[in-house]
Amino acid sequence: MSRPALVGLHGAPRSGTSWLGALFDSSEQVAYRFQPFFAYAFRGRIDRNSDAPGIVRFFDDLLVTDDAFVTQRGDARLARDGPTFAKTRPSHLVYKEVRFHDLMAPILDAVPDARCIGLVRDPRSVLASWFAAPREFKPEWSQRTEWRRAPIKNAGLDENWFGYERWKELAQLFLELGTRFPERFRLVRYEHLVRSPGDVARSLFEFCGLVPGGQTSRFIEESTTRDDGDPYGVFRQRARLRPDANIPAEIASEIESDLSGTALEQFLEPGAG
Repeated sequence: MSRPALVGLHGAPRSGTSWLGALFDSSEQVAYRFQPFFAYAFRGRIDRNSDAPGIVRFFDDLLVTDDAFVTQRGDARLARDGPTFAKTRPSHLVYKEVRFHDLMAPILDAVPDARCIGLVRDPRSVLASWFAAPREFKPEWSQRTEWRRAPIKNAGLDENWFGYERWKELAQLFLELGTRFPERFRLVRYEHLVRSPGDVARSLFEFCGLVPGGQTSRFIEESTTRDDGDPYGVFRQRARLRPDANIPAEIASEIESDLSGTALEQFLEPGAG
């Protein structure tokens, strides 16, 4: 039996990866898995030095797992109102991850037909979303102290990618992967996905060998017009998305100055800040 095609969805925390993941999950052909490298059931199974057979076995096991966190069921589900979709026999195994981005290149090397998508959001909006997430940013923490390197949240662990400096590192990694794997890595901007979700979804599905169906169209409509008020949910009135980030003006100014004239300036949304 042939293995399902592998697709990885990567992005910094609070970049919109849960929504992108749900878009792919809406395909009846997709077996979708949530943050497997962080999950207790799979944590530490592979690293950047793993050989190709070990990486392939990891994804074979991921395909058949019933782990509640990875499949986002029951009490392990983060969102209060997560969507559910009808499924057929999967042709694709899709995972989403906001940690362990150093595994992308080894996975692409080990699995020749694998695809990866990197989602990039304006860093000011990423920070604003992080500051507003109650389980991610504690009320007693200082935005001014945490915004750049997130010393408390990241806790010195390479697997964690909170804070502006790690956002920069990841955006640069995405650009490098696009050069190294031009046929198998695709970079997409969150703001473009918000503005044209149907068009961007069709393009990404085509990149991965999928065809969006009725479930995907209905999910796009519902997820962009209904707001469930859940900071971990995927139902937002995204058409009303403001490009300006609700962060202190001095932080926004430092980011704009730091990125000015660099390759990463392209990810600053005009009019934000």
